[in-house]
Amino acid sequence: MSNTNEQTKRRPNILFIQTDQQRVDTLRSYGGEVCRTPYLNELAKESVVFDNAYTSCPVCTPARASMQTGLYPFKHGMQTNTYGMGSMVHELPDTPRLLSRQLQEQDYSIGYTGKWHLGFGPEMGQWLRDNLAYMRFPDIHAGVRSLPSDVGYEADDFAGHGGGGMNYPLFKDYLAQNGLTWQEENKVSGHFEFHYASELTSPIESTVEYYLTERAIHYIDQFRERDEPFFFSMNFWGPHEPYIAPTKFLDWYRDVELEPWPNFYDDNKDKPSIHQIKKGNTKEWADFVPYIKHYYAAMSSIDDQIGRLFDYLKKHDLYDNTVIIFTADHGESLGIHGGLCDKSFFMYEETCRIPLIVKPAGANNEARREASFVGTCDIHATILNIAGIEAPPAGSDGQSFAPMLEGKQVDNWPDCVVTEGAGLEAAMFTQRMLRKDTYKYVFNCGDMDELYDLANDPHEMTNLINRSDYSGKLAELRQSLADWMIRHEDSLLKQFKRMRME
Repeated sequence: MSNTNEQTKRRPNILFIQTDQQRVDTLRSYGGEVCRTPYLNELAKESVVFDNAYTSCPVCTPARASMQTGLYPFKHGMQTNTYGMGSMVHELPDTPRLLSRQLQEQDYSIGYTGKWHLGFGPEMGQWLRDNLAYMRFPDIHAGVRSLPSDVGYEADDFAGHGGGGMNYPLFKDYLAQNGLTWQEENKVSGHFEFHYASELTSPIESTVEYYLTERAIHYIDQFRERDEPFFFSMNFWGPHEPYIAPTKFLDWYRDVELEPWPNFYDDNKDKPSIHQIKKGNTKEWADFVPYIKHYYAAMSSIDDQIGRLFDYLKKHDLYDNTVIIFTADHGESLGIHGGLCDKSFFMYEETCRIPLIVKPAGANNEARREASFVGTCDIHATILNIAGIEAPPAGSDGQSFAPMLEGKQVDNWPDCVVTEGAGLEAAMFTQRMLRKDTYKYVFNCGDMDELYDLANDPHEMTNLINRSDYSGKLAELRQSLADWMIRHEDSLLKQFKRMRME
């Protein structure tokens, strides 16, 4: 093997694992006490756990596009879910700045499986014509498609949202080829719109999580035979609803008593009225409990398959030379603040804060915690940095926290982080949330703003926005948000200043 190949081989592999709509309190490393995730718990013992990681947007498509581009949604244009109101871009443009194209330039083998949600492609044209009969999307009619294989990944292409992943032909073919069936029973529904929970009584091998792990092993098996290091992106559909839980893991929670969330009985006094758009159909804690148990069980099933993938890496002597990044696109509500469901429209910790656990390459790593504010765009920049790229493409909104993985400080690291909102479905709603120090400020265009002192009110029960004794802090945070908008070229700046600073 040439010296060049020897140098290439020593560069770390990168395994990027992303869940969908996962609360941080499902993990023991973030204080969770009920949900059982033994493999992720063990990962945290040899990783850097980021205590203040936030999504770029608490909606699937915008957050995932930020991961691929390093840009906030107001820059990349996918501000709500694809082919929904408010999204300016529906098929992720294939540009040199994409994570995949940048990694290719570094001679990484790159792979992808699982949820994508950054394009439908022309094959979904009939669905669009049936559901948006009066619209004509130029990219669809021009035959444009943006799925993982279209932007450079060796990949499984799952168009659109996926709704759990069990209805794709590729998954159904897997079941048929392995003599498996998909058997859901004991369905629970009614707490919020189309959300439901069910028990999967067919074997573990019939779960979508197991299938995705098989696909990951399939690709990494090929990558490990090459001279180049690999980047593999594994994207679970869970624990996002539908909350489908295998019997084995649902049994872990059937007899568990769940205490109400500390903010469940919030009367929502002095809170924005827009929050009620995601109000569930009940105010009774007992009605939420079955969904939460299924949610936990779905997360435990994911954890089990993550453990199986780790075992594979260890068996083939890949684990130590692999940087493992575990995170989520955004969080989940599950009844917080008087029965709120889903996400978007509110910027509470449960939906905006995300888990971020990073195991550096090398053996015998020690667990550490990192308090710096980091965001989705920083993860993009960090992956590029680990792969050998000194700085992300021009205009990127993130910067690398790779030095933090070695216990080093990063000069001039931001003292705040911002989460963007643009609404969801047919309701558009412009928001910016700023976390700084122990405070959170939320600009709600067209509704009342929010201010929380998380040191004294960690569950965000009391909105301080109209408290005169916090007026100085409010002015400071608004100025910090305006300064952030300038640095990140946020075109909302002009309107924000007119509405809140003049």
